[in-house]
Amino acid sequence: MTEKIYQKERYLKKMTAKVTDVSSADIILDRTIFASDAGGQPCDLGTINGCRIKSVTERGNDIVHTLERAEDEADFKPGDTVELKIDWARRFDHMQNHLGEHILSGIFKSEYGLDNHGFHLGDEDGTFDLDTLELSDEMIDRAEDLANQAVYDALPVEVTFVKSREEAEKLPLRKQLTVDSDILVVTVPGVDCVACCCPHVANTSEIGIIKITGHEKYKQLTRVHFKCGRRALLDYRQKHKDVAVLSERYSADEFTLLSKVEKAEKKNDKIRKEYNEFKTGIAEANARRLSEQDAPVITGEIGGADMDLLRITAKKLSEITDAPVVISSPEAMSVLLTSAKGSPVKCGMIVRSLAAEGRGGGGDTQAQVVFNDTEHMREFAEKAAAEAAEVLKNEQDITN
Repeated sequence: MTEKIYQKERYLKKMTAKVTDVSSADIILDRTIFASDAGGQPCDLGTINGCRIKSVTERGNDIVHTLERAEDEADFKPGDTVELKIDWARRFDHMQNHLGEHILSGIFKSEYGLDNHGFHLGDEDGTFDLDTLELSDEMIDRAEDLANQAVYDALPVEVTFVKSREEAEKLPLRKQLTVDSDILVVTVPGVDCVACCCPHVANTSEIGIIKITGHEKYKQLTRVHFKCGRRALLDYRQKHKDVAVLSERYSADEFTLLSKVEKAEKKNDKIRKEYNEFKTGIAEANARRLSEQDAPVITGEIGGADMDLLRITAKKLSEITDAPVVISSPEAMSVLLTSAKGSPVKCGMIVRSLAAEGRGGGGDTQAQVVFNDTEHMREFAEKAAAEAAEVLKNEQDITN
């Protein structure tokens, strides 16, 4: 049985312990400062005698420390006294964010009667799931304000070890218990009270700041994203830098930036509309020119075209003729094939059989291929057109 020192001494950064068992890079100790994966929070990391830990899990009454390098197992044997050193930055980050989640969950429960049905602390942010599909900006702002007031009030975080379910249920628990004995209850006076086996900061002021960064519908719940402490600081720092860059680009300050961006977007929409109309005009001209060919398959190379212009041109051609189309662009190094629905010419089949040097594919009525050079592009376009013409000829011979 491993004694969970981290539940009693949450600020202990290093200590010694004795090895009780070693197997396949798994080290079991008589006591540990490393918290395992639990309650939606990732495990602690660090070193045992300088060997880095990959994961910490709970197996029955034991805490299993799995080493990054399996060969390091040879350095340990039962009875050894070893030194444990925790990755403190990771631990403190977890304590800040986990307690921040407790505070937010407690406030959403007390203010709006919403229950938390799931918590996960990732590397970038934390999330919890509320049993509602209606979460307004006003509700979020108020929850944030109250949560940060709890930070400003520097409330003590009380950790209570309770032996039985009966004794624990006398406390104002936010959630129902999932265990019957040896229960750890974490209380922020006047804000939250919940059973939790993870370590937390000792005072709410150590969280620094609590920020909700977004929310989204998740199944029949609402998933709330949040960041606390240093995560929130780094998030604000990056966003401040982004706003500074955009402010310079749009000749605006942070108060007028949004209106300047909206004005620029309207202008861009107008330019985009005019550009699309211009591109459509070019496609129509290309289609008229190419449709004048006296050939079973329409072919052509359109200089300066991107794939979008090739598609529009092919669509305009389909309004003029039912003939298969093989058109290309040296700038895009691409070939586009189209054929009418029901045509014996299957575009995707031609691509699969002939485009060994290109990347692409498609279905019966349209396919495209991208090449690394114009030589292979032109070679494929020529072969594809010849193949399409041969298919049409064979079909005509059968019909006749």
